[in-house]
Amino acid sequence: MATLPAWDIYATTLTPLGKGYPLWYPDPDRPEWEVEIGDVGYVREGSFKHLLRTRNTADEPQPHNQVPESYKQFYNPNIVVTGPRESITQTILHSRSIKQVQVSGGASINTPMTVATQGANITFKCTDDKGALLLLSPHGEDTFIESRRHIVTHLRQNLQKWETLANETLGLDLKTEDILFVCGVTKTSRWAVAAFQGSQRSAEGSISCDLSPLASANLTMSITNVTAPNCMYRSGPPQARRRSVSSSQSAPAEMFGSVAMGSNASLASYATAPDASGGAQQMQTTVPGFQLPSNLSAPPPGVVPDKADQCIFFHYYKMKRRWFPLPGRIVAGAGPHELPSSEDDTDANPSVLVDDGDVQFEYDDEFEQMPHYAKPFDPVTCVLDYILQVCNSEAEVAIASDLDLYALFKTPEEYPGDVADALAHLQPQIELDENGVGTLSVDITYNIARASGGAGTDIAPDNQVSDGEHGAGAEGDEAGNADADRPNNKRAGPPGSAERKNPIRHMPGGDGTTHDGSVTALAYSADGDYLASASEDTSIIIWYARGLAVKRKFFAHEDTITALAFSPDGTRLASASDFGPVKIWDVEQPERELSLDTETFVRSLAYTPDGSRLLGGTIAGQLVAWDTASLTWDAVDVDMKVIADHNAVISFITFSPDGRLMVTGSTENICRIWEVDQLASGQPKHVLRGHKGMITCASFSPDGKRIITASDDYSCRIWSTETGDALVNIHEHSAPVWSVCFSPGGKHIVSGSADSTVIVCDSWTGDRLGKLDGHDSMINHVVFSPDGRYIASASSDNTVRLWDARDPGWNCLKTYNEHSDNVTAVMFSPDGSTLASGSHDGKVFIRLLEVPSSDADAEEAS
Repeated sequence: MATLPAWDIYATTLTPLGKGYPLWYPDPDRPEWEVEIGDVGYVREGSFKHLLRTRNTADEPQPHNQVPESYKQFYNPNIVVTGPRESITQTILHSRSIKQVQVSGGASINTPMTVATQGANITFKCTDDKGALLLLSPHGEDTFIESRRHIVTHLRQNLQKWETLANETLGLDLKTEDILFVCGVTKTSRWAVAAFQGSQRSAEGSISCDLSPLASANLTMSITNVTAPNCMYRSGPPQARRRSVSSSQSAPAEMFGSVAMGSNASLASYATAPDASGGAQQMQTTVPGFQLPSNLSAPPPGVVPDKADQCIFFHYYKMKRRWFPLPGRIVAGAGPHELPSSEDDTDANPSVLVDDGDVQFEYDDEFEQMPHYAKPFDPVTCVLDYILQVCNSEAEVAIASDLDLYALFKTPEEYPGDVADALAHLQPQIELDENGVGTLSVDITYNIARASGGAGTDIAPDNQVSDGEHGAGAEGDEAGNADADRPNNKRAGPPGSAERKNPIRHMPGGDGTTHDGSVTALAYSADGDYLASASEDTSIIIWYARGLAVKRKFFAHEDTITALAFSPDGTRLASASDFGPVKIWDVEQPERELSLDTETFVRSLAYTPDGSRLLGGTIAGQLVAWDTASLTWDAVDVDMKVIADHNAVISFITFSPDGRLMVTGSTENICRIWEVDQLASGQPKHVLRGHKGMITCASFSPDGKRIITASDDYSCRIWSTETGDALVNIHEHSAPVWSVCFSPGGKHIVSGSADSTVIVCDSWTGDRLGKLDGHDSMINHVVFSPDGRYIASASSDNTVRLWDARDPGWNCLKTYNEHSDNVTAVMFSPDGSTLASGSHDGKVFIRLLEVPSSDADAEEAS
């Protein structure tokens, strides 16, 4: 069996733990260049080597004091960063092959160092041919960039420039896939690492370490009794990194223990396993403490506390271009690399012989020479190859992350030894955007052992697409065609719906997001098949709502799109803009388009329930109408009728469930109720007066006999549609109320306010039934699901929350945090099978929900 380098053994065996890529050299090359999120570099012999710090501007310091041509900083005000936060609390992490770990004195490897016993001895047995251990103190802290799409976009736009800098300027001879973008780091202050490989299993060994409170000043490690022939270990940070002591007072020598390395130790301290005679070469490194808990010994006077700049794990993205045809089978493997011992080697500067094929290089660790290096262990390469192979010629570029694999394989036990084979077996879905960039769609599909949204919830994971009952084909035939159960339905299914499993999902937008500007409008077709989204970037996207695929994306207007409305039969889509005419689009035939000129621009749109009229509310306060019978595709100068005038912009047009009544509201403090069959008269049935501020929205009760309005005067009012009288005044919020609606049963109303609360009240008495706390910013939209099982809320805290409307406690079942900016709209499909949201970040998310199989399952709690 070929002997692998220690750093490859260490990375191979600890990567399945799910913490990230393990660095054999956690200490930075230079103290000022520790590994940070947003750094770009490469891994060489277990160490991260910097190319750029992309979160710095071109004028700020860079690792090589230069940036590529047309350098672009990785910056966006909407990038979400979490941490630093405590992520590793164990004293020891070890590979899956390490078994029978025992600690002397009754201590546990999962016990924090602060309470472990003094002078502990850890014994272990390795049940495989290789294994690795990591000791750390204090706990590991991680920092992480959550904005995946921002990273993917930045890589696509800039990696070629980074590669040019690396190769043409710095002469590093790197390939595209060698360059890594760091999206997460886990750091500590003190550490010790070990890796070993043997020709037989059941290798045994022990570690002597100081886990007592004195460990605040010391972390020591020695390995003895290892039967495996090859064992390497080191600890750090190196002695040379020890913080200086003030000139007026030196640190007591006993606080640091004995230092076997001596004063001439190199920064990369190395040691080998005991020789056959049983003698041990012991390596020991000691450093001052860092941010000591109150129950640990304080560092000696004059010693500056150590900094947590030792990167023990990091998460990353990488990219690969399609250059040559891929082989029929993708195989991950490592070359026959060896680290033989030498009688002339020293712990400080070992001479290492690397066998890379037919070429051997001998180098001294004191100098950095880069003639020809073996590729480091990296399972993400298998993901890149899988994407390019599955997409065939469709994907020009593949981008992947180690996080993709952790999403597929949730536990160390699930993490495969052969990643390529595992991917070929699972066939995870791939997102392919219009720039030919393929990424693994792990957040949507094949997320093994995904946590549920809450106790008792039966909601499908957000954005899930699978072959089961929650999948894209849940409403259709076995092929996943959502329209198959409709007789004589000629609509085409989503791309690839004829196959049981289509691993490619085409995504719109140059950077993988749906729009390049804020989402300004959402609309479902009446049958729930389609969702339309519009944006300030002037584009419209029509989605297959159940298939989670894009049917069509097009640029529709010359300015921000303000409103969308499907015709009742779902064959047409109307859109309005802040500049120019209203337009009507044929959903099935993209070449068909009709423009309707208006005197002033339209802000709201709606078809009458019978489809006979298209209504619009203008910025001048006019309610206008078009007879749809005259809206043929070859029509010219279509007649527009002005029905009535408000005194301000008409912001919404809403119909009662039976289609008999309609309400219009504007940026004033009144609403008008209309009888739909009497619209031609231009006279409303009632004018609702009483609010002291702008009316923001209105909702009819299921029977159409009541209507509720919300206002920025902090109140809601329920009115009789028969008399126009106010029935109930509700004052439960401490800020403007932006959204309100009745429950499907009419018993309850739910409201959302700028005070960040969602409140449920009795619709007859106005009594508060529940306050749904959890959002951290204003509520922009609230809505009941059609069956009354759920309440969905959208907030400026960038989240959508799903609440249990059947539970008297109104528990939050799921928090969707995919968005990176204010979520302005949330909407259930008419059949309740999907939940969509739109945001200022330009993204639209559609989530598949489980639909009850019978009315009994959907007993309404409202």
